[in-house]
Amino acid sequence: MVARKRLRWVGLVLIALGVSFAIAFPDSARQAATLPLLASFSLGRMAAAYLLALVFAIAYGTTMALSKRAAVVMLPLLDVLQSVPILGFFPAALVFFVATFQGHPAGLEIAVIFLIFTSMAWNMAFGVYESITTIPKDLEDAARVFALGDWLRFRRLVFPAMVPKLVYNSMLSWSNGWFFLVASEIFTAFGATYARPGLGAFIADRGDAGDVAGILIGVGVLAAVVLTLDALIWRPLSIWSERFRIDTTGTGQPVPRVSGVYERLAWLPRFTRLRQWLGSRVRPLMERYSRLATRFDRATSAHRQVMRAIRWIDLGMFLAIFVVVVGSGLAGLSTLLLKPLPAAAYTIPEATLRSFSRLALAYAVSLAWTIPAAVVIARNPRASRVLTPVIEVSASIPATALLPLILGFAIAIAPSQGTGTELAAFLIALFAMQWYLLFNLIAGVRAIPGDLDEAARAFGLRGLAYWRRLLVPAMIPSLLTGSITAWGAGWNALVVSEYIRFGGVRPYTVTGLGSLIDIATFDVPDSEVLLLSILTMVLVVLAMNKLLWRPLFKRAIKRYRLEG
Repeated sequence: MVARKRLRWVGLVLIALGVSFAIAFPDSARQAATLPLLASFSLGRMAAAYLLALVFAIAYGTTMALSKRAAVVMLPLLDVLQSVPILGFFPAALVFFVATFQGHPAGLEIAVIFLIFTSMAWNMAFGVYESITTIPKDLEDAARVFALGDWLRFRRLVFPAMVPKLVYNSMLSWSNGWFFLVASEIFTAFGATYARPGLGAFIADRGDAGDVAGILIGVGVLAAVVLTLDALIWRPLSIWSERFRIDTTGTGQPVPRVSGVYERLAWLPRFTRLRQWLGSRVRPLMERYSRLATRFDRATSAHRQVMRAIRWIDLGMFLAIFVVVVGSGLAGLSTLLLKPLPAAAYTIPEATLRSFSRLALAYAVSLAWTIPAAVVIARNPRASRVLTPVIEVSASIPATALLPLILGFAIAIAPSQGTGTELAAFLIALFAMQWYLLFNLIAGVRAIPGDLDEAARAFGLRGLAYWRRLLVPAMIPSLLTGSITAWGAGWNALVVSEYIRFGGVRPYTVTGLGSLIDIATFDVPDSEVLLLSILTMVLVVLAMNKLLWRPLFKRAIKRYRLEG
């Protein structure tokens, strides 16, 4: 009853604020009437892109983790895909989708979904790969002893092991999708502007017009959507994923129940009859799926040579396509390099160094607060109930939607406009990188088996010793995965942070690879500078992954892998 009374007061306050806003800003209020429909359009595109990313991540990440030969090719390819900024996928989206459908809205919709997909899939695939490669060796040995077939092993060992990391990375990828929604629903390439109705296009249009009231309305609707999804989907999923924690004994911590603010939603209708009707319809499908899975498992076990041949054929087709694509790219690049380079190309080394320094500072600041915050959230149930919804909502509100606030704050506290723009670029890069570290670290700490934690406390480990002997080793694989994806997201965010459009005036820019890509795409279209900038970004990311992150990750798997 108390909760209902509070909700009534909250509703009255919101209604009063809405009426006051409509009176103060009538034009913006008329535009706000269309926002629920625009939100449904954006949500549909996000859902479609997420489902594609989920299928891709499970298939790609599992293949990389279970096949060392395939990983030799697939890991570097995933590094390349992660390092390509979203603007780099615009030409592919235009050629394959827009041109194929001859400008039909269906082609534009598919192009937008594809662009959002590129902002979600790579992080999830890395999460699946890390989850499978860190499965305790004794569980893998047990699967071999019991002679589990490929499909049964996937269902009983591999998929449950990836669920916690997949859920947390799904939340993060969903947030990243909102981040790039503004750039996906309205984009300019080859001298033409393409737009689809949605929240991202609305926020981008209001930002270009300098309409602060319209931007706040769009951000408010986006926050409402994020809160609803968090309460009804992501928070229950994150708690459900705790059931798949790997405990080497049965003394682990009990699975937490949905509590706190979410218990106050208990008064909502439960639709018992509808759920029973859906359950009666879904149950036969699940039973049929189980029977088919058993038959499929028997078939794969009985015809291993056929399955091995299919895998080789699939790998051969992939390599053939890869060789054709790489060959075409090298041919085009050689043609480009044989010609005199444009003047802007000579600024790429300095721009790369500036962008790298900016991202390094953002990464250091992110580490400084995400490591202790992850431990507090993962180990303290009360802090988790309070902070998790706040963090999930904050991560889901894209920095692109907060550009006016970030830019205004930076210019207000900076002594000059140049310094203010530099500070705004740093803050946007910080927004893009910090959540990857935080969510991965939370998942890493929560994956600590309960019996190990109890043993550490029984031996009197406290303070620095507790961190050095248990927390830090448990976090390192997740920290490295989060670092790889955070740096990839940071390089992608440069196209937003180093070239800020607001108010229809001259863009706020700082020297960097992101601003070079934006200028070559929007202001002075130059395909040569665009290609060279993207290739430079790809090479830098590949070099970091190959020389730094991958060796550290392999060492962490061997040294800090949980064993029974």
